[in-house]
Amino acid sequence: MGKQQKTFKFPDDLKRAQEKLAAVQAERREFLASLPLWGGDLERARQGLSEEQLAESARLEEAERQASHVVWVDEFWGKLPAEDRVEARSRLKHVNDPVEEPTA
Repeated sequence: MGKQQKTFKFPDDLKRAQEKLAAVQAERREFLASLPLWGGDLERARQGLSEEQLAESARLEEAERQASHVVWVDEFWGKLPAEDRVEARSRLKHVNDPVEEPTA
């Protein structure tokens, strides 16, 4: 038998914070993918960006940093045993994923 999965009751505000973080990350990935020189090296790519693109990059980077901070400072993590935090963080990232129904 496999290891029994733990269940975590994430507070609604933490789930909303995770949703916002995922949305900001998706927006930033989309922006970075649209850059003409984007190939994984943002520092090199920045050299060819316009002022508007640089400003948008900075805005999205700061938005992601702030959204991450909100998730990480939530009091939920302090109430959770240290050994469960990695698993809980991984589960939180997928808490709103669609559930696949088992096929018969």
